[in-house]
Order: sequence, then structure tokens, then C-alpha cells
Amino acid sequence: MSREKRLDWKFLFIGVILIVVLIVSAIINSMKTDESATKLAGSIDIDNGDSKINWERYETVNIDLKETVNISKSGNYHLTGTLEDGLIYIDVGVGEVRLILDNVSIKNSSGPAILCQEAEDLVIELIGENTLEDSAEYLSNYDEDVTGLIYSKADLSFGGTGILNLKANHEDAIVGKDDMKFNNGSYNIEAVDDGIRGKDSVYIVGGEFNIETTADAIKSTNETDLRKGFVLIENGTFNLNTLAKAIKSINTILIYNGNFIINSYDDAIHSNNYVGIIDGQFNISSGDDGIHADSELIIDGGNIEIAKAYEGLEAKAVTINGGKLSLVTLDDGINAGGGADSSAMNRPGAGAFDVDEDCVLSINGGELYVNASGDGVDSNGYLYFNGGKVTIDGPTSNGNGALDSTAGIIMNGGEVIAVGSSGMANNLGKDSSVFSLSVFFPSVYPAGTKIEIRNGKDEAIVEHVSAKSFNHMAFGSSHLLPGETYTIFVDNNEYETFAISEVVTVIGNNNSNQNISPKRR
Repeated sequence: MSREKRLDWKFLFIGVILIVVLIVSAIINSMKTDESATKLAGSIDIDNGDSKINWERYETVNIDLKETVNISKSGNYHLTGTLEDGLIYIDVGVGEVRLILDNVSIKNSSGPAILCQEAEDLVIELIGENTLEDSAEYLSNYDEDVTGLIYSKADLSFGGTGILNLKANHEDAIVGKDDMKFNNGSYNIEAVDDGIRGKDSVYIVGGEFNIETTADAIKSTNETDLRKGFVLIENGTFNLNTLAKAIKSINTILIYNGNFIINSYDDAIHSNNYVGIIDGQFNISSGDDGIHADSELIIDGGNIEIAKAYEGLEAKAVTINGGKLSLVTLDDGINAGGGADSSAMNRPGAGAFDVDEDCVLSINGGELYVNASGDGVDSNGYLYFNGGKVTIDGPTSNGNGALDSTAGIIMNGGEVIAVGSSGMANNLGKDSSVFSLSVFFPSVYPAGTKIEIRNGKDEAIVEHVSAKSFNHMAFGSSHLLPGETYTIFVDNNEYETFAISEVVTVIGNNNSNQNISPKRR
């Protein structure tokens, strides 16, 4: 073969290899799992049918409320005045109705205030301040499932700049059997059962919601359609007080933004599948979990303060990509555990999960503080620290640890400082790419003790004032370099000087199992 032909074959071979590499790279990139909460948007079916209706093609009927109003044809209905005993009844078949509530007051002594029996869309626009109230008992001629002060079998949308005061004495305040949407407005809701219940979905673009209920505050319930049964919140202000769950869905909860003050007896935010939080301000106090998802919880950002909860964050897989989080819990701060909600209700202590390698807790960014009476961060599978700053004031009892992982811990980036009891203490993993310390102190230091680590230049690389007593510390950071010398100070007194020679440098007596090797991720 001539030299020219050999060169041609050589270049052809190199070209083929390059093409194969590019194809393989493209395939690998396409197979990468999107770990952002925005991926959940593709799993829900949003209905924006209300925005496509041309209301100008209908005449506007002005009604001064005096008695029950029966609406049998599509159109705009401008309502004013007071209805002392009656309701707005809508049955238009295949059609659409817009109710303009303009400073109205409606009370019904025997049933709901607004009942949409049949229509394609019902839109309620708010002007001024409007007040609706139903009766504790409904007449027997209503269908069994008519349980709401406002009840609609059609797609239901709310808008306008007005106020809607709802007092639901029978069961729920607002019930939609299809999709439900809130574009704006202010809602003050008292209900003896659920506040807002949409079967197919609850979609909140914006608005102000003050809800007090004995059951769930906001929920979606469709169990048969995997793209329905969601709660989607783009913005708004929420003050939710409930004796059950505050925000609940069968499939997905996705929150883009908003300001949330939640006080709940049960989970504050709960999904039987997925929860995604992209941004927002959250102040949560819960009698059970702060935020719970049976399958996956993803937090991209926001300011999340859980002042009280049994467990702070719980899901089979938990991913934290960013945000500022502060969690104060009676049990685990974060729990990546398999299976459904391990409710704190009617049970002492933590609920045990079986070992499950599919359980993964990944912290990729953000700033996280945990103050936990149980485990600080706990995975029934793998625990990964890939970025961000994590500070843990862990348990004081030896039955729990500040760090806990059944399958193993690996640290690829970020900074972690975790203090707590030594009985179940874990280090940050010998297979990690970031160097770390595991320090066993010979005595218990009290709450308020200051720990500081300085490098050879006498520069502080970390300092922490403990919120509780402790006798173990785990610390990992890119500031720890092999061959370099560091000194630990406790309350400004020199405790120990050491050199980094291994991935995990152990100081003091180690009586716990530190040899779990996780899979790389």
C-alpha cells in the first residue's frame, strides 16, 4: 500500500474515532439526569383554557342580588348587592360563564353559595370586597359530592383585584372537579374541612391567600392521571394555618416563587410523588415533616426556614442545588428514606426505613444549617456532598449522629462542619476527593463552645459556635491540603496541631464504624 493511501486510511480512521466520540458524548449528555426542579414541569398538564376565551363576544348581564340566580346560558354576569338566603346556580351545558362579583354578599342557609352543575369554564372575577357563607347542613337534594361553599364541575378560574371572604361551615371552601386556577385576588378562607381542593390541579399564578382549616389548606387529588393531581405555584403570598397538611398533592408540587408562612399540625408541604422548589421565602412550623415527597424532593433555591418539625426534609431522593436553608427538628434534619411518609403522628421516635441503595441525598450547593435532635443529615442509601456550605448541630444522644448513611458518604466539594455526639459518629468518607477531619474529643463540651481551625499562616479556615453539647466534629473543606499543618482551637485555647496525610484524618479515639465505602457519583 502506498504512503498516500496509508495516510488516507489513517485520517479516515481518526475521523471515524472523532465521530464516534462525538456521538457517544451526545448520547451520554442526553442521558444525564436533570437534577433541577424545573424538570418536574414536564410531568404536569397545565390548562390555560380561561385565557383563550373571548368574553367580548358575550353580552354582560347586570344582576342586583335579591334571590337565587339561575344561569342557563353562556355570558358575563355582573353581580352586585346582597343575597341573604340563596345561591348562584349555573347549568349551561357546553358553554362558559364569567361571574363578576362586585362587592357582593351571599349566604345560603341550606347549601352552597355558588354551584356550577355543568359548563366548560367558570371564571370568577373579583371587584371590591365579597363575602360568601354556606350552611352547616346541605339539603338532601344536592349531590353527595357537593361539599364546597363554591363548587364547580367545570374548569374554575379566579381573577381580578378584589377580595373574597369565604366561611365554609359545611365542609370545603372551594372545590373544583377539574382544573382550578388563581390569577390574582385576595382570599380569606375559614373552612371546617379543606380550604382549596382541585381534583385535576390547583394552579396559582399569584394572589394573597389567608387560609385557616381543620383539614388540608390547598390540595389536588387526581389519582388516575399521572399528569394531573398537581399543585403549581408561580407566585403569591400564603398564610396557611391548618390542623392537617398545608399544601398537598397526589403527584407533583412545583413552586417557582412566593412568600409562605405555614403552621400545620401535619406536613407543611406534602406530595405522594414529587416536590420541586425553585425559589421563594418559606417560614414553616410543622407537627410532622416540614417538606415531604414520597419519591423525590429537589430544592434549587429560596430561603427556607423550618423553625419546628419532626423531620425537616424527607423523600426517597433529596437533592439540594441551592438556596439558604435552616432546619430545626425533633428527629432527622434531612432524611433520604425509602417508602411513603413515616409520619410522627401516634408513634414514639423515628420510623425506621429498610436499607435502600436507591435512596440518595445530594447536596450540590446552597447554604444549609441543621439543628437536629435525631440524625442531622441521614440517608438510607448514599450521601453526597458536592458543593455548598453545610453546618450541622447534631444530636446529643449517642443513638444518633450528625452524619448518617447506610451505604456510605462521599465528599466531592463544598464545606461541611458537623458536631454532635460520638456514639454513632460518621466521617466524610475515605473515598472522597476532599480532605476531611474526624475529631473525637475526650470530654463533652457544652453548648456555646467555639471551635476554630487555623492553617499554618494562623488564618482561620472555619469557626463554629455550637448550639448544643458535643464530643465529635467532622469537617471537610478544600482548605484542607495534604502535607499542610493545622491547629484546632476550642474556646480560643489550642487543642491539637496535626498534618493532613490521609483523605480522612482521625484525631482521638474512634469507636464507630468508619469503613463504609460508597459508590462514586
